[in-house]
Amino acid sequence: MRWTLRISFLLLLAWAIFMVSPFVALYDLSRAVEAKDMDRIVERVNFSALRASLARQILGQFLKTQDLGGLDPQTAAQAGTATLNPVLEELITPQALMDLLDDGRLQQYEGAAIGNGLLIPLRFDAASLEQAWRTFILSETQGFRAITIPLPADRPKGQQFRMTLRLSNATWRLTGLELPENLRKELTKRAAAVTK
Repeated sequence: MRWTLRISFLLLLAWAIFMVSPFVALYDLSRAVEAKDMDRIVERVNFSALRASLARQILGQFLKTQDLGGLDPQTAAQAGTATLNPVLEELITPQALMDLLDDGRLQQYEGAAIGNGLLIPLRFDAASLEQAWRTFILSETQGFRAITIPLPADRPKGQQFRMTLRLSNATWRLTGLELPENLRKELTKRAAAVTK
């Protein structure tokens, strides 16, 4: 009986550590952004997966605004990807990501912001325990290896960033970032300006 309790306790403890670990990784990323530590940011972000995530969103929004004139959607998507490449090149750099995660703004695009509050750094102290709990409750797991965390949790869904972290080689890395609607529209306008 004693061994059963000990093993059950250890399994429960391991499960609790696993459930909290993506939030610890996100907190570490927030500290790296706050300290402007590019090496830690690069360690915590999978830039190729993040680029694909952002390309899907911006391209989808961009194609909605374009008259395809009977063009095959796949061909239009390929052409759109080539068109959006300059916008994505500016967006997917460690510095641009640091700016975005720091205050929810893209410094190179005036007006492309979701508000005044900071997206990161996250604070998990006694004063923000309710915020941390709400973030934990609203996050969505996708199996054992991925989790999507909405930030800031107290904003409406249309104004939130939805950050997807994936477990890879015992490290949680940012692999996806769903942008708030107004920022996605702003980037689509920039993309449309590039095509003209």
